[in-house]
Amino acid sequence: MPVAGLLNVRESGRLKYKGGKLTIPDGISVWVVDMQHRLKGLVHAKELGYLRADHFQFPVVITEGLNQVDEAAQFYIINTKAKKMDVALTRRLLIENNQIDLLSDVKDWERLAVRATIELNTKLRDNPWFGVIRQPNEERTQAHIATEKSFVPSLRQIFIQGKFKQPRKVAKKLAAFWAAIRDTCPEPFREPKQHLLQKTPGMFAFNFFIAPIFLRRHDTRNFRRKLSGLKDLGPNFWRRRNKSGAKRFGTGMGGYANLAAHVKSYIGM
Repeated sequence: MPVAGLLNVRESGRLKYKGGKLTIPDGISVWVVDMQHRLKGLVHAKELGYLRADHFQFPVVITEGLNQVDEAAQFYIINTKAKKMDVALTRRLLIENNQIDLLSDVKDWERLAVRATIELNTKLRDNPWFGVIRQPNEERTQAHIATEKSFVPSLRQIFIQGKFKQPRKVAKKLAAFWAAIRDTCPEPFREPKQHLLQKTPGMFAFNFFIAPIFLRRHDTRNFRRKLSGLKDLGPNFWRRRNKSGAKRFGTGMGGYANLAAHVKSYIGM
C-alpha cells in the first residue's frame, strides 16, 4: 500500500527510537488519525483469510504529543487541503508504452487522442502542429502555442463515436487537414500567437466540431479544394484583437460551437 496512514501517540516522550528501531512501550495507545477505512479493510481481509498479517506491509507516519483536537485538525487538513498532482505526464508515458491496463480511469477515446497528439507533435513534420504542443512537464518555449493537456480533449469527438480506431491514421488525416487550412489561410500560422486559429477557439472549432464530419466525408486529396472557402473569411477574421472576427463568438464550448457553425457556412458543410 503506497499511501501512508497517520497515527498519533498522545503522550509525549514515550516513544523510543534507536538504531533504526522504533519502540512503543506496552500499554501505550496508538490512535488512528487518518487511515480508518484502509485499516478496517485490512483487518476484514485478514479475518476472511485473504491475507496474512506478515505478508502485507504499509507505511505510516506516527506523530507524538498531539491531543484529540490536534488530531482532528490534522485529519481536516489532510482531507480538505491536499492538492492532486498533475498526472498528465504519467498517463502519457503509460499510453505511449502500451501500459493502458494500469489506467483504469482513461477512456478509449482519450487513449487514442493522446497517441494522435503525439504523432502530430513529434512525428508528422509537415503539419502546423509539429513541435508546437507543449508536452506534460516540458519546459515552456517560444515555439509552444498549445498544450497537450488542452489539445487532447479537442479530439474527443473524432474518437468517441468509435469510427476512428487507428490514431496514426487519424493523425495523418489531421496533419493533411491542418496543412490545407494553412495553405488556404497562411497568415495566422506565421503569427499564431496573434491569431485565434491555433489557439483554443480555432483548435476546438476545427478539431471538435468540424473534423469529425470532414474527415469522414472527404479524401485527403480534396482537402485543400474543400477548404478553399476559408479564403473569404480572410486572415483578419482570426486576429485576437479583432472584436468583430472569431473573437466575437467568445469562449466555452457554446462559443466554439457557434464559431464552427460560422466557419462551416464558408466551406459548404
